[in-house]
Amino acid sequence: MRIEQSPEFQIHLQNLRSKEPLFLETIYNVGNGHLGVRDSNPLQGNNPDYIGSPGLFINGFFDYNNVSYGEKYTGYPENDQVINRLLDPRYIRIKVANEDSATDHFVVDIVDKNLDMQTGLLHEMFSVTTPENRNFNLVVESFASLSKQNVYGIRYSIIPTNFDEDVEIIKLHNYVNQMTHQQNEDMRVSQSVGQMQLDFIPDNGQPSYLVTTFRSQQGIILTFQANENYAPDPKIDYFKDDNNQYGYRSKYFAKRGSQKNFEFLFAIGNIHPLVNARMYADQYLSSLNNYIRDTTFESELLASAQVWQTFWLHSDVQIDGDPRSQLCLRFNLFELNQSAGRDEKTSIPAKGLTGNGYGGHFFWDTEIFMLPFFIYTQPDLARKLLMFRYHTLHVAQQQASEFGLSKGAMYAWRTINGYESSSYWLAGMAQFHINADIAFAVDQYYTITGDEAFFQNYGYEIIVETARFWMQYGNFATINGKKQFVINRVTGPDEYSALVNNNYFTNLMAQYNIRLAVKYAHAFKGVDDVLSHLNLSEAEVTKMQEAADLMYLPYNKEKNVKIQYQGFEQLPDMHIDQIDQSQFPLLLHYHPLMLYRYRVNKQADTIMADILFPKGNTLEQLQADYDFYEPITTHDSSLSKAMYAIAASRAGRKKQAYNFFTQAVRTDLMDLHHNTQNGIHAGSLGAAWEGVVYGFAGVVNNAKHFSLEPKLPAAWNMIRFKLRLRRTEVLFTIYQNEVQVELMHGKACEIYVYDKKVAVDSSHPKESCRYEVR
Repeated sequence: MRIEQSPEFQIHLQNLRSKEPLFLETIYNVGNGHLGVRDSNPLQGNNPDYIGSPGLFINGFFDYNNVSYGEKYTGYPENDQVINRLLDPRYIRIKVANEDSATDHFVVDIVDKNLDMQTGLLHEMFSVTTPENRNFNLVVESFASLSKQNVYGIRYSIIPTNFDEDVEIIKLHNYVNQMTHQQNEDMRVSQSVGQMQLDFIPDNGQPSYLVTTFRSQQGIILTFQANENYAPDPKIDYFKDDNNQYGYRSKYFAKRGSQKNFEFLFAIGNIHPLVNARMYADQYLSSLNNYIRDTTFESELLASAQVWQTFWLHSDVQIDGDPRSQLCLRFNLFELNQSAGRDEKTSIPAKGLTGNGYGGHFFWDTEIFMLPFFIYTQPDLARKLLMFRYHTLHVAQQQASEFGLSKGAMYAWRTINGYESSSYWLAGMAQFHINADIAFAVDQYYTITGDEAFFQNYGYEIIVETARFWMQYGNFATINGKKQFVINRVTGPDEYSALVNNNYFTNLMAQYNIRLAVKYAHAFKGVDDVLSHLNLSEAEVTKMQEAADLMYLPYNKEKNVKIQYQGFEQLPDMHIDQIDQSQFPLLLHYHPLMLYRYRVNKQADTIMADILFPKGNTLEQLQADYDFYEPITTHDSSLSKAMYAIAASRAGRKKQAYNFFTQAVRTDLMDLHHNTQNGIHAGSLGAAWEGVVYGFAGVVNNAKHFSLEPKLPAAWNMIRFKLRLRRTEVLFTIYQNEVQVELMHGKACEIYVYDKKVAVDSSHPKESCRYEVR
């Protein structure tokens, strides 16, 4: 298969605004959902002479660290979970004559980097100078395979520029706890590093390792092999050194201007319980060997590139008229695909697999900001991400019980294995809305895909157990002489307020969660004992219906505004427009209690209710909410601006919508939050896609039928994307006043453009519809 490469899908170093090395380590990462590798200095390894933050991250491979509290109360998490930073597979040791990169400081200058997103191949050139001024070019090519999730490939080419000398390359990894040499005062960056043990597995014919954790009791097998070289490239020998450590080496006489190539394929195993990893290491290793035996770097790269081609075929979003946003959006989608767990045991870490920021934890970001992209474009992968929540449902039920509730499931705010890992409960555990967020995502997946087997066997149980949580945590009360269902002492999405009463977003999501439980309880009556399996009685359903009907949603009738929570209007304004820009984000410069006493938002909160539930809101309501909350929002969270782009678009504020979107979509590639060096902002990547599809294309995701209400930015001539709806795939091409709908797969599909119905089927697969923006 011939794959044509296009500059429109390439991240070229010369076109990046920042050339800061740690930023580049993040941007030029490669990953595949199972593993991620930062783009480090290939000579660094664990050498303290080099500044950098290299590392291999395996999704779900973590260790525990004790959490230290000044005062520890019942229910506080005992341990913090931190994704492990393993040995850097990019590392190579190079000797030139009597100089050794492991003991002598070689100066490594970046010449060029280019990430081809159509193939997943990273191509780089470094200029390396030894202390005695010998210089050579080092070309490095690498990829993480999408066709074989356990495979990572790397190829080195050495080109001397000013010497004819003996050169020796040594590929040996004799450490596992990857050190970093940087300082970071940002509390969002995990400073904790798990401690792992590395054991060499002998007599395998290639370097093989058992890596185990101390406290989480996990183990993985890792092995790599050199592809056999033929002349003119020198022979590569497998060897054991004096410390019984295994590796590869090749020694040859290098002439200036000549190029010698060395390539290696890594097989990085799945996660096993430590006991199993030790007991069955040989069996696991044998299976891993099958991934890299009798193959080559080129063969595996081609196989992986074909998977990337399929991804872009179904998931690309084309923008005509805005090339910078186009490239940034493609980068975001590329990174999303690199970050998503595909084994039902993992999800998407907040920093993807590009760093240990936020400890490698999974948040609500997955369900609300990232999952919609996968539901509409890769539903099989979306199902696997939701299955992670099902497989950890028993942990959520256990946490609810330990919390003191007699029923229900209480999902962790931040986690890797399902257990709560947030030691700051005010802005962590108290964000109970995550339970409704997950239920919302389950229903969205079911509505769009029609996956009956998933919903009946797994999804509905999540909805019921999370609805039971709300029934336990909330209560009936009298407000202004009227009986209401209230949910007190919660933290909403806005983390500049905490432990409030009746957060609008939380209550609305809880109401929806409970209504879903009721709705499908009626639908499942008499269906294969679904309700009896969940012990869901008529009386419980009736009580849920009452709670949903009487849910209290704070509202100011005079201002026609939804109120973030009870008492919010009593707080003084912070006047954020008068604060020096050096003080943002506020969370790094203000005590949390100071922020809590002001009417200031870190990110979209009540506005999120308008975004997730657009139907039923008048234009006047959307505008009133937008005008009330936007001036008091700092957007200190990377999740915020894409949401405000959607809100502004729906409120008819086209200029603000475009401005917010362009900032959101460029978050990482332009380093707008000045912390991309710590890892990508995975939630923001998905939110930018939502900005296009929910905002400018106007997809309405909770209507009775699928509909579009386009509002394209003035600078855009056209956008084009595909969505999967039930058993069909539809191509949408949206111009400033026309929508073209083309059926790509399936029998028939019916959609609405504003109020106009457009139907396509196999006999009439393409239709167009003119529209006027409202």
